[in-house]
Amino acid sequence: MKKVLISAYACIPDRGSEEGNGWYYSSLVSQEGYQVWCLTRDIGKAEIEQKLKQCSYPNLNFVFVTVPKWVDKAYSRGLLGMYFHYIYWQWATLQMAIKLNKAHQFDLVHHVSYTSLQLGSFLYKLKRPFIYGPVGGGQEAPDIMRHYFKEHWTKEKMRSMVSDLMLRFNPGCYQSVRQADYVLAWNEDTRRMIHSLGRVKAVEKEFGGVGRYFIPAEPTYRSSSATLQLVWVGRLMPRKALELSLHGLSKVQADVPVHLTIVGDGEMGKYVPEYIAKYKLENRVTWVGKVSYEKVKEYYKQADVFYFTSLRDTGPAQLMEAMAYSLPVVTLHLHGQAELVNDTTGIRVPITDPETVAAELAKAIEWMYYNEDKRVTMGLNAFDFAQRQVWESKVSHLVKTYYHPIIQLEVTESLPLV
Repeated sequence: MKKVLISAYACIPDRGSEEGNGWYYSSLVSQEGYQVWCLTRDIGKAEIEQKLKQCSYPNLNFVFVTVPKWVDKAYSRGLLGMYFHYIYWQWATLQMAIKLNKAHQFDLVHHVSYTSLQLGSFLYKLKRPFIYGPVGGGQEAPDIMRHYFKEHWTKEKMRSMVSDLMLRFNPGCYQSVRQADYVLAWNEDTRRMIHSLGRVKAVEKEFGGVGRYFIPAEPTYRSSSATLQLVWVGRLMPRKALELSLHGLSKVQADVPVHLTIVGDGEMGKYVPEYIAKYKLENRVTWVGKVSYEKVKEYYKQADVFYFTSLRDTGPAQLMEAMAYSLPVVTLHLHGQAELVNDTTGIRVPITDPETVAAELAKAIEWMYYNEDKRVTMGLNAFDFAQRQVWESKVSHLVKTYYHPIIQLEVTESLPLV
């Protein structure tokens, strides 16, 4: 059985986002006929061990890489602290990987998390067949929308500057890009950034998936309602731009019955009451705060439209989750969401200026209200799209498209000449 080493800084079962990515890649690759060792942090150790007790994964091994406590403390000290923690962990992971490789001689090494091009991986140093990604990181929040970041805009611009430095001076980034057998980009923004580093060949676009257990196997049908129900799901982070969503909602005509449910909490949560008052949305918005991952399903089922206006996103998992519940989408024609949604599954509003964007978002919501039949068709198209994005299919495709050719080539090159 061929042996694969997977690096997943974030890896927790039954989660969304980065944590879910790490778990799905490692667990599903192990079910594709490979012996997998996954290097990850111990932050999800309890959940991983519980999952391994509940389900059989005979080919899956976890190695928890820890760092000194003083390094762990750096994680919570802003953007630079998080970057430092990640890079230190990558260095510690390399030391562990060297030991494991001596014992097991891996046939393939795959970096899956974080999905950040700039933060990189040091596992190219193993000199084994190496897949880097899918990674994102090529996205930049539009300057013209800075208002929605409030006091966090300076931090956003600092992220851009640090990102630029990482591209040039972090060997985990530029060496991974140069030496990987394949570099997988989550979106077109990131693929262009990879090309700018001089890597053009064997750069492919592949985005993440959605868990089969989380989504329904059949389309979700909803009864007609007098009020159009919108739902917004996510962490209340500056770049998610909840205020922009509310700004757009405030411009919907008064005679259009519409209601938005906000699901999530985070650092921008303190502003939600202010936003609601500012845009006079007291009768049109309900904020339920943070709920369990399972409870989110109920909000998808109750809604008619998924409403999402992130200003910087690799490829939001919420979009695929919502689409799996047959929800058409109102979003921005920007970054990952512009590639996940098309004209058959939703409405994408171009970025121009804040007032125009808000007005166009309102028009999109009004269209969803007045065109129920077309809206339902969009939802069914969204369901069909999401069914093709389940993690099981994604990982099977990845293994057949990238793992098999690399390993076959390695075997061929190692055969003695006759």
